[in-house]
This record gives sequence, structure tokens and C-alpha cells, in this order.
Amino acid sequence: MFILPVIQRELRAVARHPVTYNLRVLGVLALLVVLGMFWLEDHNGQGVGGRLFAYFHGTLFLAIWLLVPLLTADCISRERREGTLPLLFLTQLRAGDIVYAKGLAHGLRSFTLWLAVLPVFTVCFLGGGIGWPEVVISGLVNFSSICLALGAGLLASARTRVWTRALAWAEFLAFVLLMSFLWLLPWSVLMYQGRQPTRGFTLINDLAASPENGLAIAINAQGMWQRWLSLLRSGPGPLLWGFATMALLSALQLYLLIRFSAWIVKRTWQEHPVSTRALWWRDKLFKPVFFRKQLRGWLRWELHHNPIGWLEQRSWSGRLVLWSWLAVVVCVYSSLFSNLSVYQRGFHVVQSFLASLLAGSIAVSAAGSFRRERETGVLELLLVAPLREWEIIAGRVRGLWIQFLPAVALLFTVWLYCATFLSTVNELPSVVCYAITFATLPVVGLYFSLTKTNFMAALIWTLLVQAVIPSAVLQAVQFNHPEDTTTYGLLAQLSVQLAVAAFLGRRLLLVLKRREFVKVPGLG
Repeated sequence: MFILPVIQRELRAVARHPVTYNLRVLGVLALLVVLGMFWLEDHNGQGVGGRLFAYFHGTLFLAIWLLVPLLTADCISRERREGTLPLLFLTQLRAGDIVYAKGLAHGLRSFTLWLAVLPVFTVCFLGGGIGWPEVVISGLVNFSSICLALGAGLLASARTRVWTRALAWAEFLAFVLLMSFLWLLPWSVLMYQGRQPTRGFTLINDLAASPENGLAIAINAQGMWQRWLSLLRSGPGPLLWGFATMALLSALQLYLLIRFSAWIVKRTWQEHPVSTRALWWRDKLFKPVFFRKQLRGWLRWELHHNPIGWLEQRSWSGRLVLWSWLAVVVCVYSSLFSNLSVYQRGFHVVQSFLASLLAGSIAVSAAGSFRRERETGVLELLLVAPLREWEIIAGRVRGLWIQFLPAVALLFTVWLYCATFLSTVNELPSVVCYAITFATLPVVGLYFSLTKTNFMAALIWTLLVQAVIPSAVLQAVQFNHPEDTTTYGLLAQLSVQLAVAAFLGRRLLLVLKRREFVKVPGLG
């Protein structure tokens, strides 16, 4: 079979990536952090193993939907950029063979992440309150998630050659598939349970087909699986058949996504010049029409005062990021203010969620900041230009701040103003925490974008250093000082973030001065 050498090639390429092994270590560390937080908060009572299993399963479920699309998003687009995709078509391989090989290699890498964290799950059995049906259900839910997330990454990688667009499309498609999965999961599960005899409880009327209920079923919110298993008189069979049906549907969706991705690759593997219609649409949609003189003057001022930031703002795609996030925040607040009672009930949750999304977007932009310059050789040209190393760092940090400044300013303005009449708690500590996070994330992200050869490794380390570790420190301080958790926790978290940002900023300057990012062939 001609596909076997391609599969072998892909497996060897994946095995050579350090991120394949680092991801397993980080997955285990994430579950250990969850274990520590669970031990500090709730480690007593009957059935403690079942509650811990629910936390572990929810963490793994969210990690799959976040990481698997990102890991798969550049598998085919990288072949396009490196010019190796046409070489594969010179053989007797078909487009479907190439996509199958890519999907199998990255699917195995995703399953190794799943297998690496299984030993940590054995702690749940020691605590009691967990049986084999819950383990089987968890496996079926995670299998369905891996299939759909893998399909989203393959489809995104097949439709574009630019890695940033592939990442954005992968997360967007993963979100769409996640919503469809959450919509279908209640229907699939309750379809087998609706006519089953229960002990004074009607399951079919308990949950409707909606994303909220689907998420509750998927992550076993409030011990839902154990409660259903205890109510069903006929045993766990109907519940297992429902999740197995959803796993089968997910596998079928993965097959259809692979076939569709193969069709796209077959049509677009040859590089063609941009058509006249595409140029016409690009000119009509993205060419400035109003305030052209002001835009030209602002870009000229940016070129003289911050040439590194000008590199990001000179194209329409770079400026689109600035205004798209502002448009998203404006749309969210417009819908929330139209239903003020709902906004008031979840004020802190909504604000924290928006701030977390902005922080994640800043981390993604910072972690991939120097990637393009390193691939094209522009970074070496910048270092021989009449610019000092600290000016390059300061210019890029300022560029990242300006890119998200309108959205962040609107977020904090609404947060502080509406907190006076919509919130019953003090929102100032949360605002200060996120403000420090927004200020320090670009520095940390730039350091890892320069020292890590892989974008996923840079992104994971950025989030680990600036989100996971400070949160763990906050939980530890709150446990040791329960009398004043806000003050001590805030000071500890801010101290860790500022200290880490200062240290890595110094290291970033030294890396640029010593040119340590340059890899000599044969020496690593």
C-alpha cells in the first residue's frame, strides 16, 4: 500500500517534535494541579473519588477541545508553505491518502495525550465512589471529542496555507462542532432512557436538547452520571448505548470531514495566481475608502516612532485584529444591556469570561509574534538594522498593547462603571488582576516565541507561566490565609506575575543580544 510509507513518515515527524512529549508532561501536571486544588477545597466525605473523577474528566474534556485542533491545524498547510505537497502528488498517492495519513498520525498523538494522563485517574479509584460504567462513559465522551476536534484541525489545515489563518479556522470549526456535539448529546443519551423504568424520576423530561444541558452531561456536572445510574432499574446499558451512539456519530463525522478535506486538497494543491475576481473583491472590501489621509498620516507616524509595531499595522489583516475584537466586545455588551436582568445575575462570570478570552487572544498573538520573522529571516535583518535590542522588544510589546487597547479599555470601563449598580461584590481586585495579566502577557509570550521552535509549545508555556502558576499560588494563599483571602491572594498573584515577567523580559533581552535563537545545522 502506498499510504503506509506516508504514515510512517508522519509518525516519525511527529515523534521528533519535542512538543509531543512536553504536551504529555503538561497534561499530567495539569491534572496534578487539579488534584492539589481539589485537596485544598473538598477532600472529605463519601464518594470523594467520584467527585475527583468528575474534575479530572472535565479538565481533560476541555483540554482536548482546545489543544487537538491547534496541534492538527498546521499539518497540511505546512506542506504547502514548504513546497512538499506537490512532491507527494508526484507519487501514486491520492489526496485522500495524504489526509488519512495526517489524520492517523495526529490522532495517535492525541490519543497518547489521553493515555499519558490515565495513571493519574487511578487516584479516583482509591477514593471510592467510582465504577466501571463511569470510566466507559468518560472514554466514549473523550473519544467523540478527539474525533471531532481532529476533524476540525484537518479541515482548517486543508483550506489555507497561512498558519495563523489555519489556527483561527481550527478553533472556529472546533467551536461549531462542539456546539453541535452538545446539542446532539442530550438527544442521543435520552433516546435510550426515555422508556426505561426509573425509581420515581423521569429522565426524558429532566433535560432538553441544548448546549447547556449537553455540557452538563459531557462533563458529569454535579455527579449526573452517578445519579442516572442509580435511578435506572435496568442497569447501565441504556446510558452506555446513548454515549456509544454519540461516539459512532462522531466517528462518522470525522470520516466525512476527512473526505471533504481530501476534496479541498485535490482542488487546491497546485498554486495558482490570484484570480481577477479575487483581486476585485479584495480591492472592494479591504481598500481604505474613508479617512485615507488620516490613515496614511497615522501609519507614517507609526513608522517613525515604532517601526516594529508598524510591521503589524501596515496590512489590513493586522488592523482587522484591532477593530474586530472591539466589535466583538461592543456586540456582546449590546446584547447584554438589552436584557439587563440576565446580565446582573451573571455579571462577574460574564466579565471574567470576556477578560479571559481577551487574555487568551493576547497570549496567542504574543506566542506567535516572532514566528514569521524567524521563518522568513526578517528577525536577523532587524538585528543588523540601526535598532537596539531593547527597542525591538519595546516596539513589539507596544504594538501588541495597541492592538488590543480599544477592546481592553472598553471592557474595563464597563466593568468598573456597571459594578457600582449591577454587582454586590468588590470587582476592583479582579480588574487589577486582569490588568496586570494584560500588561505582562506580551513580554512572556515574546520570550517563549523566541526560545521555542514550535508555536504550540510557546503558547502552552505562556499560559502555564502567566495563568496556571499564578492561579495555583492564589489557591495556596487562600488556603493558608482564609481570614483575608482577597488581599493576600491578590498580592501573591500580582507579585508572581510581575516577578516572572521581569525575569523573562531580562532573559529575552539577553537572548536577542547573544543571538541564541539562531540554530546552526547539525548543532541543534
